[in-house]
Amino acid sequence: MRKWSWERIKTEHKRISKSRGIMAVCALCLTLCGCSGEQTQQEQAETQLPETGPAYESAEDARVDIAALQKENPDVFGWLYIPGTDIDYPVLQSEQADDYYETHDAFGAKSAEGALYTVLANGKNMCDFMTVIHGKCSADGTEGQFAQLYQFLDRDFFEENEDAYIYIDGNLLTYRIFAAYEREDTDLLRSYDFSYLSGCRQFLDDFYGDRQMGKNFREGWEGLTPSHFLVAFTTTKGSGKQLVVLGALVGDAAGTIKRAVIE
Repeated sequence: MRKWSWERIKTEHKRISKSRGIMAVCALCLTLCGCSGEQTQQEQAETQLPETGPAYESAEDARVDIAALQKENPDVFGWLYIPGTDIDYPVLQSEQADDYYETHDAFGAKSAEGALYTVLANGKNMCDFMTVIHGKCSADGTEGQFAQLYQFLDRDFFEENEDAYIYIDGNLLTYRIFAAYEREDTDLLRSYDFSYLSGCRQFLDDFYGDRQMGKNFREGWEGLTPSHFLVAFTTTKGSGKQLVVLGALVGDAAGTIKRAVIE
């Protein structure tokens, strides 16, 4: 019965996605909220980024029923869908251990495949400056829920596929994928203290200062500041390198994404 309900939700999600599509939406311009009163004048000036294109008109267009999924597993708090890939899975967070879903599936059953997850350092409301979503990939790059992330290292694929969608309860968030690169396989959330503006700025300084070969970056996204909301999709093939695909929030259907950080 549990299997049926999950598959039913996924099937319905894909059916409606195909019939209505992303084009069945109204273009709008989003003003990102966050760090109110905490920005410098320079950062406020830099907040204006490229036009985002179409975004969802209202939270009613968030077609995944998170409340229904939580009846199956209370650890579910979102659903990630990346067009152009087969990444179309629930996102979870465990209170038992940060890496619980490295070895358990989305039902909480033991599984080598694991599930997509965030750690307790991130809130489930997606209001952090940096939310990191982890997923697995096999050593040969052919298996795992995040295996197809590696396609974003291909320049043509990167240019043609620029959006990711995260459904949370009562809201639909749209992210513009602006970078894909490999870095040392260390924990982003332990490398920077994103609860402080200084930590957010340090990450951005390091990111913009890194001109490594093979790094894909979308032109026009040089003005990110700590006032924005980023998501990092991360995985590894076990070679000591971590793949990071970065997205910036460009659509907040319900208008709930806000935060304050400490200087």
